Amino acid sequence: MRKIVTIGGGTGAPVIVQALLQAGYQNISCLCASMDSGGETGIIRSDERDQVIAISDLLKNLIALISSTNHKKNIRAFIDLVSFIDGRQRNLGYTIYYALLEKYQNDFLKVQNHLERLLGIKFGGTAIPITTGSSSIYFKTKEGQIFRGEHELDKQSMSKNLITDVWLEPKVQATPEALKVIEKADFIIFCPGSLYGSVLANFLPLGVKEALASSKAQKIIISNLVSNRNQTHHFTPKKYLKVFQKYTGLKRPFDIFLAPKQSQAFFNHRHLKVAAAYAGEHAHFLGWTKKELKKLDQYHIKVVTSDTNHITPQLNRLRHDPKKLAKIFKTYFKNSSIFSNK
Repeated sequence: MRKIVTIGGGTGAPVIVQALLQAGYQNISCLCASMDSGGETGIIRSDERDQVIAISDLLKNLIALISSTNHKKNIRAFIDLVSFIDGRQRNLGYTIYYALLEKYQNDFLKVQNHLERLLGIKFGGTAIPITTGSSSIYFKTKEGQIFRGEHELDKQSMSKNLITDVWLEPKVQATPEALKVIEKADFIIFCPGSLYGSVLANFLPLGVKEALASSKAQKIIISNLVSNRNQTHHFTPKKYLKVFQKYTGLKRPFDIFLAPKQSQAFFNHRHLKVAAAYAGEHAHFLGWTKKELKKLDQYHIKVVTSDTNHITPQLNRLRHDPKKLAKIFKTYFKNSSIFSNK
């Protein structure tokens, strides 16, 4: 059985997890950052004087791991329950999960087992926080400003003040479970999402770089479909490579670069309304020419292009399509020699 690890959170990682389940894979290990300071999680962490971890991405990944077709009513009732937000913007799912964490003394595996017994299901893998230590993200911009908290990433998402560096204070140790699955993985997938907040943040706890260095897994990055003004504006495949080299410490941080088949120019011409909607947010489609993608050849990185995006017509939003991604995973994971650079 393939040992697959996903790294990421937000809305991107759950889509990748769903695609893997649809492709027939189980026992997926979903690693996610636990330093978020925005939304309801941020309020709870503030109330607890930052002595608890953020569980928003953890809970999203856990829900995405529900693959059982049994007890559909139980599952639907559970998802409705954890998604409920009251008049004071309190999320019931977070309240339940935090209560279970306290009951089991921060043992997230026991929390997951408790939920499995409660629902009468087996999750399709394990949701693992990258650290259970309490810490916050700090980042520096090209103008030399320093900000504390992931909520600032979201707050300044349309700023031209690009992020140049990110770190944690205080330094915290990665969870043993996270380090173990990284070291034993056959495939590691860096998911789309907030580059600094959802993905690179996972490389910051102590021990992660060493685990990645010792891992023999083939590493795959799935690029974002749309840029973020203060993080990935005008990003190229080579810029992705450079920033991952910086935060993983690896000369070749990924072996496969999964990118959209369409170039930015082609997409903008084909989807005028969608391109205009994102331009109003200082964002653009992240697609590249064959020439730009070919620049990864010298690093022995294989480029795989695919048409895995889906457009929601009412909102003109771009998303990865889990059904299309599932076909990619079925094709490539079952014949991993396709990924070989030899």
